[in-house]
Amino acid sequence: MLGILKGMATTMKHALDGETFTVKYPEEEPEVSPRFRGVHKFSQERCIWCRQCENVCPNDTIQIVMDDKRNGEQYNLHIGQCIYCRLCEEVCPVDAILLTQNFEFVGDTKDELAYNKEQLKNVPWYKDIDPLESREPDRSAWVGEGDGEVDYQ
Repeated sequence: MLGILKGMATTMKHALDGETFTVKYPEEEPEVSPRFRGVHKFSQERCIWCRQCENVCPNDTIQIVMDDKRNGEQYNLHIGQCIYCRLCEEVCPVDAILLTQNFEFVGDTKDELAYNKEQLKNVPWYKDIDPLESREPDRSAWVGEGDGEVDYQ
């Protein structure tokens, strides 16, 4: 009985302290963790069609169709099937596929969650945050990146 009262006291203390953790979603945009993995964004201009993202995907979410000259004709990604493991982003040598922080995607049927390369290209950034820019390190203190010349020989 004493344990129940202690638990209720803790609950009431936190309930009445005035802090709220609920966000009124449609009116207010929630803060998303920088490590959040959302909808993919694909850049056909960057892609070299190496198919590494397709090969590394653990549940065959990505399908790439090539022509005879190894040019990519189709790039399909099933958002509803994806487990957001981020392996496709890590293996891409040219950062052609990125996971955004955008979590706002819906579909009435599972076919609506199969995105082609044009739909992936037009995925908006969440709050205009480009993950490539946010990952760029500050290189001003690195040897050879600051002022002056460095001879590596």
